Amino acid sequence: MPEATKIIHEVSEFSKHDRGLLWYFIVILLGAACLVYAIMTGNFLFAVILVLISVVMILMGLNEPRNVKLEIDPTGVRLGTKKYSFTQLKDFSIIFQPPEINTLYLEFRMPLRERLSIPMGDLDPNIVRNYLLNFLEEDLDRDDESLSDILSRTLKF
Repeated sequence: MPEATKIIHEVSEFSKHDRGLLWYFIVILLGAACLVYAIMTGNFLFAVILVLISVVMILMGLNEPRNVKLEIDPTGVRLGTKKYSFTQLKDFSIIFQPPEINTLYLEFRMPLRERLSIPMGDLDPNIVRNYLLNFLEEDLDRDDESLSDILSRTLKF
């Protein structure tokens, strides 16, 4: 079987979580309790931060994830309009725990740059892994999602 010269696939920009009525009730109740506490203790900065977080959550909840093109070729990885060359990248790992988790993680060489998490949807992780091994080291120590992804999925943010 000939080896692919590039991988092109449409992926979701981010994971959209189904939130039931109970989730909204709990979040509103917790937010209101924190806001009352902030006002009662005179911590108005905390109250302003809570309001800002609420506005951001509402705006993010209204957005539907766009489909973006994931393209991996010999020069690097392109996600939508952003291009990451292999010289910028240190290593990669793939976490595959069907049916919920199929994520490609790209670690940058720059220590202050946050790891890039790419949800791969129905893309075969073995194809991506075999292709990336030609250009990057695989981080075999990472065997679970990042804490931010776990919290995001668990808390449905």
